[in-house]
Amino acid sequence: MKKILIAILVFFMTISALADFVVKKINVEGLHHITRETFLTYLPVKEGSQMSSAKTAEVIRALYKTGFFDNVSISRHGDELFISVVERSVIGSINISGNKEITKKQLTDVLRDAGLVEGEIFSQAALTSFENNLTQQYYSMGRYNATVKAEVVPAERNRMLIKIKINEGDEAKIKSIKIVGNKAFTTSQLLKNFALTTSGLFTFFTHSDRYAKEKLDADLEKLHSFYLDNGYLRFKIDSSSADMTPDRKGVNIVIYITEGSVYRISGFSVNGFLLGKDAEITKLITLKRGEIFSRQTMVDITTNIERFLGDYGYAMPVISTAPVVNDAEKQVFVKFNIDPKQKVYVRRISFSGNTKTNDEVLRREMRQQEDALFSYSKINESKRRLANLGYLQDVESKMDPVPGKTDIVDLTYKVKEVSSAMANFQVGYSDVDSFLFGISVNERNFMGTGKEVGIQFNNSAYNRIYAFNYYDPYFTPDNISMGVNAYAEKVTPGHIDLSSYTSNNYGFTNTFGIPLSDNMRLSGGYGYNYTEIKTNNGTSTEVKNFVKKNGRVFNQAKLLGGWSYNNLDRAIFPTNGWVHAVNAEVDAPVTSDSSQYYKGDYVMHWYLPLFKDFIFHPRATVDYGNGFGKTKDLPFYVNYYAGGIGTVRGFEGSSLGPRDSNNNPIGGNFAASGSLGLIIPTPIQDVVRTTAFVDAGNVYDHKISLNKLRSSYGVQVEWRSPLGAVLVFVLAQPISRYTGDRTQTFDFSFGTSF
Repeated sequence: MKKILIAILVFFMTISALADFVVKKINVEGLHHITRETFLTYLPVKEGSQMSSAKTAEVIRALYKTGFFDNVSISRHGDELFISVVERSVIGSINISGNKEITKKQLTDVLRDAGLVEGEIFSQAALTSFENNLTQQYYSMGRYNATVKAEVVPAERNRMLIKIKINEGDEAKIKSIKIVGNKAFTTSQLLKNFALTTSGLFTFFTHSDRYAKEKLDADLEKLHSFYLDNGYLRFKIDSSSADMTPDRKGVNIVIYITEGSVYRISGFSVNGFLLGKDAEITKLITLKRGEIFSRQTMVDITTNIERFLGDYGYAMPVISTAPVVNDAEKQVFVKFNIDPKQKVYVRRISFSGNTKTNDEVLRREMRQQEDALFSYSKINESKRRLANLGYLQDVESKMDPVPGKTDIVDLTYKVKEVSSAMANFQVGYSDVDSFLFGISVNERNFMGTGKEVGIQFNNSAYNRIYAFNYYDPYFTPDNISMGVNAYAEKVTPGHIDLSSYTSNNYGFTNTFGIPLSDNMRLSGGYGYNYTEIKTNNGTSTEVKNFVKKNGRVFNQAKLLGGWSYNNLDRAIFPTNGWVHAVNAEVDAPVTSDSSQYYKGDYVMHWYLPLFKDFIFHPRATVDYGNGFGKTKDLPFYVNYYAGGIGTVRGFEGSSLGPRDSNNNPIGGNFAASGSLGLIIPTPIQDVVRTTAFVDAGNVYDHKISLNKLRSSYGVQVEWRSPLGAVLVFVLAQPISRYTGDRTQTFDFSFGTSF
């Protein structure tokens, strides 16, 4: 109090002392960062002007108002005015350390918003507020033991050096999740809908046991949706809490709910402009009297009606549902109101994300055309075709209204290209070929044209091959494809414990594909193959007899044909759709001493989504071949084999079926295998695919015996590595086996690129 009185007394003495004189000169002391010229602009008095008591008070107020000074004093020496100031400190530098989860740029932006920038006036209050707010931000991320400490170091020229040290700590792990008030469903049933979990086997990878408020809020919304989808219209979440453990490393979550009663459908009505398609639209409304109300069912019905109208050009219909709730009867009557609006045309189609692939390659897959009526089915089919090219993934479509137009939209397809190397050095292992290495140039999207070009050299214990392939999916503008394959191959089956002989093969094929529909194609072509068989001391009686009867050299002209159907949703790790393929080959002799035979193959894959991202995946393969004319049987060197990855897992590759006189597998003219698989969702299912399976199959030589089928069960894991290679790991156990079968519990196949 005494200091305040003294300050007031000094102030008034200063005012009285400076009263009524003409200022001849203004002297300023204490400036460091502000220039004299700038300082003088703050003053309400100039040299040559009259000084008064009122002006003195005005000068002091003006200088404090700038916010640049901690202290201001004024004195007079004759006709000169002396002003002494103490500038507030400025920020000389800001150094941040210890941050990882929040980037330096994000922190710098927050500091700038708080006025904490190099060269600006330092404010301790602003710095303290920043510390507190950043600490709270880390708390919201579940890092309750995070600390933020700001140290201020004075420096020369009245500067302050700020050092912000951050210890982000660890994310708090969820110790328990309790739900109070649930009667209709168990806690375990409800928690299946949560992304947050307590610690478990996979949480090291998923981090689902790391608490964050945003994640809890999302899970509470899922809980609310779950109850609404099961008829509990009056369900509510009363409260929720996340309490830290004493060591601040764990969180216990408690959720209090009120379930209410189950509501059922009493009926529905449809109103609005139905375009004369009342029956078709009504059929899309699958509600039945007495069934439990489900909000998800309402969403699905609305979506189906939107898609139906979308196929007639109505791209932006307004479909509203108005549930009329009868709380007394616990019933809901649903009113659907449909306003299709007006027909919409697509003005322009563009693509983004295709830095390598030419626009033309993507545009030719479009079924929705520019300047044509909007069609939901055609837009979706275009998206599916892009995803099936094999070098694109994460295909998305976006519709943008044209400014100033209500009946015209633009369409953009956003794609993500799969990287592919032009030159590969390959090293790997497969259960059939054993260890292998090779060099190849194989590009499925050659120079962005969508054409495939490949040159290959591979060497393994089983074979050595040199090959060239070329494939143009649009050899003609109307999607007739053309492929060429030329090869030179040396096969030595005995090196992997199959029937012992050597086969040298040279040849080529030229094939064409004709589209019958968006999903169906016919193929046909021709080719030539030269085969030379060499025997050795370990060659079996069967092979020697064939060579003795038919010779060692075979010149074959090939006629090829096929049919395929493919409506998979994507080429990379498909989740929905079918593949059927039938191929036939007839080999006729070019010279009189060559063999003649035919072969036919059928392959089927089916992907059926079930629930919770589980996918049912059955597959089947049937192969048959035989000789004709003077060749009574299928030549042994083109026999079918089974066993291992791709056929019946749990048995050595190519080991099933008939044996030769040396008890080595020699293959047969008929092979069949099938599998029932269940694809199990994983946290990284776009990169890793896990399948539980049951396999069955075998190889036969004319005499088919179903009671000799081999079967197995196990788990297969496929990993698409960042380098583009696919690694396959199999753990399998035979179910039915016979004496002499070669079993293999663990199989793997891999290849990589450098």
